[in-house]
Amino acid sequence: MIVELLVIVIGIYLAFALEEYGQRRNERELEVKYLKELLAEAKANQAELKADQDTRREQLKLFGYLLETPNRQVGNDTLRSAVRELLVNRLFSPTDAVYQDLVSSGNLRLIQSDSIRKLIISYKQRLARAPITEAIEQRLIEDKLEPYLLNKQVLSLIEPLNEIDQVNISEQQVDRIIRILLNDREFIDLVYLRYSRLDDVIYFENPLQWALRDLIKLIEAEVKRLKQ
Repeated sequence: MIVELLVIVIGIYLAFALEEYGQRRNERELEVKYLKELLAEAKANQAELKADQDTRREQLKLFGYLLETPNRQVGNDTLRSAVRELLVNRLFSPTDAVYQDLVSSGNLRLIQSDSIRKLIISYKQRLARAPITEAIEQRLIEDKLEPYLLNKQVLSLIEPLNEIDQVNISEQQVDRIIRILLNDREFIDLVYLRYSRLDDVIYFENPLQWALRDLIKLIEAEVKRLKQ
């Protein structure tokens, strides 16, 4: 009787142990699946953010040329490119479908690595600040630069859509317009403001790049560990 009872107890224990093992294995497979999806999402966001930041740095360089014109000779091609970039604003639009799925489904608990969870939270906090600085720059364009160019009646002549036949003018005419604008102190001040706001965006979004870089490294290492 005791032997039979012992066999039953051991059988129940083994059944629970096997069930628990199976559940842990399923959760581990699901964790790896989520980590791979998070990795792909982070890499996509990293690539987009890099393109945004690279473009902003190039814009910053061009705006610097506009500010330097009183002190040095700058080529007409460069000035034309710089003025046309004044109204161009890059907005970082990351994807977060995987993260939202993890949160809404309650599966964020499956990510065992505290470092990964903390870095995701830190990235999300930094990400929330990005639209604020971008919006400040956008308001400068919409509330200051565009009205200024409209008031000067040159907006349609120098903005990026100048290839439209109805408003198309020669490069020489554009160059003359730009030279006139560069002699206007208000225009120089607006360029300075755009330069300053753009520099702020680059500064505040650099940590996003660093967070994504570190997150990608952590996830890659964790996926490799879990597959061993």
